[in-house]
Amino acid sequence: MMKWFAHRLTARFGLALLLGVFVVSTEAAAAQFTPGTYLTTADVHVRGGPSTNYEVVATIPSGVEVNVVGREGEWLKVESKHGNKPGYIHGKYARPLQAQQTTQPKTVAASVAGAYRTLRETDLREGPGLKHNVVTKLPADIKIQVTRAEGDWLRVESKRGNKPGYVEKQSVERWVER
Repeated sequence: MMKWFAHRLTARFGLALLLGVFVVSTEAAAAQFTPGTYLTTADVHVRGGPSTNYEVVATIPSGVEVNVVGREGEWLKVESKHGNKPGYIHGKYARPLQAQQTTQPKTVAASVAGAYRTLRETDLREGPGLKHNVVTKLPADIKIQVTRAEGDWLRVESKRGNKPGYVEKQSVERWVER
C-alpha cells in the first residue's frame, strides 16, 4: 500500500512540475514578443478576436508579410495593409521576419514589383486565391503592373484607378521591351 501511495505521489508531483515548466515557458515566450513585421508560414485565418471562437474575417496566404502590433496569449494582433479592422492570427503560423533573416544567409532578392506580361488569358481576382471572385479576364500578351507578391499570387494595380486585383504567378512573366 505504501509503495502504491509513493508512486502515485511521485506521478502527481511530476505532472505538477511539468505543468509548472509549461506555464513558465509560455510566459517566457510571451515576454519575448516583439512587434513588427512577421512572415506567415502557412495559409492562416484572420479572426475577429484571439481565439477560434471568433469568426474568420480573412485568410492570409503563406509567405506574406504581416504587421504584428500586439500579442494575447498565443494569438498575434495584426493590422491590415488595406485599412480593414485589426484581427488575430495564431502565433504558430507566423515568425518574426528579423529572426528569419538572421538564421539564413543574407541574399539579395529581386523585387517582384514591376511590369509583367500575361502568358495566356488570365483571371484577375479580388484577392490572392482561387476562392476570391473573378473581377475580369485579362487577355493574353498584355502588360500589367505588379506591386507585390502574396504567396503564389501577384497584386496588380490598375492604371485607371480601379481597385487592385490578383493574378497567379504562373500566368505571367517579367515584361521585356521588344
